[in-house]
Amino acid sequence: MPPNEHACRRRQFLKTSVIMAVGVSGCLSDNSGSPADSATRSPETQPITSQTSDGNEPVNIVSLSVTDYIVYALAGVHPHVHRRKDKQYLTLSVNSALSRDTIQNQLRVNIDGESVPLAESQPVRWRNETIDIAFAVSKTETFDSGYILYDQKKRQSLSKTMLTRLNTPPVFEVSELSVSPRELRAGTQREVTVSFTLTNTGDGRGTFGASLSGNFTSGSQTVTATLDSDSERNVTQNIRVIGRNDTVTIRLDWGVDEWMADISIIGTPIGSQTSTPAPK
Repeated sequence: MPPNEHACRRRQFLKTSVIMAVGVSGCLSDNSGSPADSATRSPETQPITSQTSDGNEPVNIVSLSVTDYIVYALAGVHPHVHRRKDKQYLTLSVNSALSRDTIQNQLRVNIDGESVPLAESQPVRWRNETIDIAFAVSKTETFDSGYILYDQKKRQSLSKTMLTRLNTPPVFEVSELSVSPRELRAGTQREVTVSFTLTNTGDGRGTFGASLSGNFTSGSQTVTATLDSDSERNVTQNIRVIGRNDTVTIRLDWGVDEWMADISIIGTPIGSQTSTPAPK
């Protein structure tokens, strides 16, 4: 494809792109699903029949998923996006009566003869009934085979569809970030709008995630957008802030980088009275 034609395609805004707030979505899952469900799902979320262990095993692998990011518990409390450059995340969801630490110490993923390292941060523990363990897989390598081990015993092979997903990851670029308005009256509460351009320059469809925070609450909200490969979209998200101190700092953190902008606080709080000197 000629370079100018490629650039033109990247700049087309896709009506089918999905934008969501507060949530994690758009992963490829190795869950089993009904034919009715399969017909309505995108290729990225197409369920795949996986080999599961019998009830006598200490760990039952429920599903596998590949995502561009994971949501972990910042400071052990606040859900926050984790992503590292040139990494994607293979998450294993398991059912077991064993402790998470025991499972994490015994569960391994091997791809093309190499052990895959655990992700630096692990998925939020209280969001699912399963125990979710994430592994950080390279985006820049091509893989032919892989399997899962528990207690040094091979438990399950990675399907061809899963390997294809690992070999065709999305690659997201963020640009043209802004927030509006840039001024807020002291003492008022309102929503401000953060917008940015998101481009998927990778080979596959995927879901981008970022943590957006202000000063109204102590945590952040997760902003997600799903894009096909070689596509671009403008993403907007509102967040509530309160006018206090001299400025309000808005922060968008997508793991590999972050962006911050200040909103100026002007005037005095509505309803406040200016004190007058007492007569002498």
